[in-house]
Amino acid sequence: MNPPERPVYAIVLAAGESRRCAPRNKLFLPWGSSLILETVVSRVLASRAAGTAVVTGHQADRVADLLEKFPCPTVFNPDYRSGMGSSLVAGLDYWQSRNGLPPEAGFLIVLGDQPAISTKVIDRVIEAYRDSRAEIVVPVFRGRRGHPPVFHRRLAGEIREVAGRWGARELLRRHPEKILPVKVEAEEILSDIDTLDDWGRTYASS
Repeated sequence: MNPPERPVYAIVLAAGESRRCAPRNKLFLPWGSSLILETVVSRVLASRAAGTAVVTGHQADRVADLLEKFPCPTVFNPDYRSGMGSSLVAGLDYWQSRNGLPPEAGFLIVLGDQPAISTKVIDRVIEAYRDSRAEIVVPVFRGRRGHPPVFHRRLAGEIREVAGRWGARELLRRHPEKILPVKVEAEEILSDIDTLDDWGRTYASS
């Protein structure tokens, strides 16, 4: 018996202040022939995600201008200074407010500073969710969990409760029985870009 329709909707988190990368905003650092955030968004849009929304905050107008050419909405989080959790909630609220969201829909949580993650890896996670009955799908590299995970929409309320203090990872601790680990040969799922040194190392090895 096939699982019910399980589309996945992406939330790209791009609201942070890049404090550890100051005075640069890491999302606008070069990556190949484009910029970090452009690369992330283009790879998500090329995936099997049913829709993509980008949550903005710091330099929101600049982010919106950068993404104007992409077919995805930006969602402004006025509380972005309080941390990533508030941006995750803003993204969840955006998708939950859409009419006709299927009951088995999932949310893919994408960090805006992980440009090394390929569309192939994103699709691997999406397909694992769509082809299963799991409530949480997490990519794993050599036994270590990384991004981007998928959470069933029924967990949105619980994510909202814990996001500000612990983040969505708290649900992995609370509900190990709900997790479907997906092995990937992609070490890049384990790290993001926080500093200029991070960018230089990751960019050099990409």
